[in-house]
Amino acid sequence: WDCCDNPFALYTSLGQIWTSAMAPIIDPKLGFMFESNYKPVIDLTDIEDEFVRQLVCALPLLIVGILSLFFVCYLRFSLRGKKVGKDIGKPKLDYLAAKVKTGSKAFLREEYKYLTVYVLVWAIICLALFTAKPMAKDSSSKATDGVRSAFCLIIGAFMSGLSGYIGMTVATDGNVRTTVACASGTLNDGLKVAF
Repeated sequence: WDCCDNPFALYTSLGQIWTSAMAPIIDPKLGFMFESNYKPVIDLTDIEDEFVRQLVCALPLLIVGILSLFFVCYLRFSLRGKKVGKDIGKPKLDYLAAKVKTGSKAFLREEYKYLTVYVLVWAIICLALFTAKPMAKDSSSKATDGVRSAFCLIIGAFMSGLSGYIGMTVATDGNVRTTVACASGTLNDGLKVAF
């Protein structure tokens, strides 16, 4: 849909969400009526203070992120408690798992070399573009738009790389533990470890 044809065009700007207040319309593409009596749950335009408005938008995301981090830590530690090859008398499984883990770390090291250059190039581009044409409306933060944008790009890329590294180590640790669970138990035991 083009946003002009959509009777419920959803506008978002810094977390400000509202719906268009139009009379019931028959959409020629879909052939049914839309009602326009939907109201936002929180109308952020009613909140005067900018900090409180940003807090209302960011706090739920921060809470969900922190809870997700705790859940991932719980899953990681429960995976570390599962049996490995030496626990069932098959140390060769641990040897093979170590080889796979070494290979995956070498792959990530090589990949991150190229990604570091790529991210730094884009950070320099963001720095130059947003310093030349700032986004901020007030004069106090116009000078730092380029620096802030480049910094956010670098931090985001670092966090993405960190999650990739953690994910790769969890996957390689999980491989041997899943194999051991299948070898010493049933397929169902292996699936429980894998998932």
